[in-house]
Amino acid sequence: MEITFKHTKGGETLMFKILKKEELSEQITLFDIEAGDIARKARPGNFFLLRTHEQGERVPLTIADFDRDRGTITTVFQKVGRTTNHLGTFNEG
Repeated sequence: MEITFKHTKGGETLMFKILKKEELSEQITLFDIEAGDIARKARPGNFFLLRTHEQGERVPLTIADFDRDRGTITTVFQKVGRTTNHLGTFNEG
């Protein structure tokens, strides 16, 4: 399932693929996400706004790691509310 991001430049909605999903605990999940433009511009301390569907709540998630060469970002989140619990149901692909 792909994730919808609200692109900050021009307000364009983009979709990104989950390359890796790792359950770190019952409530903590790690995603590696294919997001070339974001990875190229990422800096320590950056975050991105995520929506699980077009009318969904905007959730800020921290970029925990990034790989400019592979065009990937890594985020780790805790399932605490409706949106992050829904996000936790997403799988690779």
